[in-house]
Amino acid sequence: MTDHYNRRRDQASALEDRLTSLHNDLLISILSFLPIKQRVALSAVCSRLLRLLPSIPRLDAFRLEVVHPSGGVDISQHFTFPRALIRQCHIVFHDFTYLSKRLEQLLVEDLVEVGVQDLILENSSIGWLHFSGQENCGFFGENCGFFGVKSLRSISLDGILVGCFDGHPHPPIACTLLTSLKIECCNLRRNDFLQAVLISCPFLETLHFIYSLEYGGNLSIHSASIKHLVLLFGHRAVSTINVRCPNLESLTVNVAHELRIEAPKVRNASLLLSISPATDPASALMRILDSAFGIDGAWLMLNSNTTPNGLTAEHVIDRIFCPEYIKDAVIINFDFDLKDRSSAMILTQLLKKCNDNKTRFDIRVDAMHIQSTNEMARDDHLLHGSTYVELIKLRMIMPRKRFEKFLLYQKRLEEEIKTRLQKLKSRTCKEQFNDILVFNEPLVEVSSSITNCIEIKF
Repeated sequence: MTDHYNRRRDQASALEDRLTSLHNDLLISILSFLPIKQRVALSAVCSRLLRLLPSIPRLDAFRLEVVHPSGGVDISQHFTFPRALIRQCHIVFHDFTYLSKRLEQLLVEDLVEVGVQDLILENSSIGWLHFSGQENCGFFGENCGFFGVKSLRSISLDGILVGCFDGHPHPPIACTLLTSLKIECCNLRRNDFLQAVLISCPFLETLHFIYSLEYGGNLSIHSASIKHLVLLFGHRAVSTINVRCPNLESLTVNVAHELRIEAPKVRNASLLLSISPATDPASALMRILDSAFGIDGAWLMLNSNTTPNGLTAEHVIDRIFCPEYIKDAVIINFDFDLKDRSSAMILTQLLKKCNDNKTRFDIRVDAMHIQSTNEMARDDHLLHGSTYVELIKLRMIMPRKRFEKFLLYQKRLEEEIKTRLQKLKSRTCKEQFNDILVFNEPLVEVSSSITNCIEIKF
């Protein structure tokens, strides 16, 4: 054993002696022709090469366009990766319905070679107008070997089929240092893929699962590492959502038939409700306050910041609603302070209206436990001793024509809105509510940050 170690040491010393006679520029040029793995291996046995390793070309971002082959052309000859370390790689597939195992293997090998950390896979033919909640995602292999790239720290998939058919094992997940996973308009082909990710990636902090399909009506996200979570579904694909994340800082989720959330750091909430076809602001508000509504038009957002996120969060509207839908609907956003009992009670009442008063929910957050059977939501007298009642903030974003009509008749519509808000009188401190109605400042203001939006405080 000792003789073997001595021989290894002598070989490394001889290599370093020969390299010391070469100029740095020549050494860097030589290293640039070597595969990434060989560069790292050489730097481990030669201190001179180790010092030069940072001088090897590195790319912060690289974009690769992969076009479907025609006429029997070998597509592998039409894409090349630069001989450099690449931090972020964005691969866009054009006109693909299926990615062959051979092509997938070549891409994975190249990604391993360049030590990619952030990977974006996008099917250019998939988007809001193409995705209908069914199996029309691009079929990119059955194993999705991209999850076998160990160097990955973040993955973003858009319109990609992931995993095998039922009865086969899920794809191997070797990227155990993954901190961010975003899946949009994808098809997972099985109901245990997300669970496999949560088990295999103990450092995962960001998980976005947006209008994708995973077989099965129930979804559970239990993780001690996740801080930012987005769970959005279409066509009632998931009936029960169960989230238990002790370090969760932000959550965006559909209001499902049954909703269980345990996130002790959360302190604010926003509830998004949509009305389609669009109506005038006063009529839209009356519909929300007077009657029950379907769960297809309700989304809940929670966060641990000092202020709610709601529609002010970056790209929230674009993420939740397709552009065509925004043109025809009024979207109402309520913001709530869950530390205030009056505010939390109104949120409870609105959640109860979901799904014709059949939705069950159990939400445990920082200072509040909100249940579909919560006694606090039925007993007004619990609020009357309160010395401070947090104002509820409401935003209404509407189609351009509706917004222009509001501007023409702002005074009249504002009076109508005041009348509708009287319906909340039994759910808030009466003195506080009356003060709001007689306040000299305008009850309704045009938003300065959101297009075609008005803001109301009550």
